[in-house]
Amino acid sequence: MPLQEAATRLGKDPRTVIRAITAGDIRGGAIPRPERLRWYVYTDELPPPPGPTPPPVSRELDELRAQLVSQIEANRLLIAAQQDLLDADRSTSEAADKYRAVAREYLNALSQFMTPGNLGELADQL
Repeated sequence: MPLQEAATRLGKDPRTVIRAITAGDIRGGAIPRPERLRWYVYTDELPPPPGPTPPPVSRELDELRAQLVSQIEANRLLIAAQQDLLDADRSTSEAADKYRAVAREYLNALSQFMTPGNLGELADQL
C-alpha cells in the first residue's frame, strides 16, 4: 500500500511511517524510482479499514422488536393453553366413558328386576 494511504490509515505523518519502516517496527520498504524512493507498507501491518457504520436504531425498530418478543411469548402461552385443553378433553372423555359404563350397569341391574325369571311369568302379566 502506498506510503501516503498507509500514513492516513495509521493516523501518522508519512515521515514517522518511513522511520518506523527503517527501524523495522512496520513491515514495508521502498522501491527506487528515478527522482526519489517510493515507499510502501504491507497491508497486513495496517488496522482493518473502518467498516460501514450501522444505521442508528430507530424508535420504530425498537417497537417492532418489542412486538416480536410479545408475540413469541403469546405463542408460548397459547401452546401451553392448548395442551391444557387437550388434557382436559382427555379427562372429560375418560369421565364420560366411566359415566356410560355406570349407566350400562344400572340398565343391566334394572333389566334383571324387570325381566321375568321364566316365560310362564310373562303369560301371567298379560
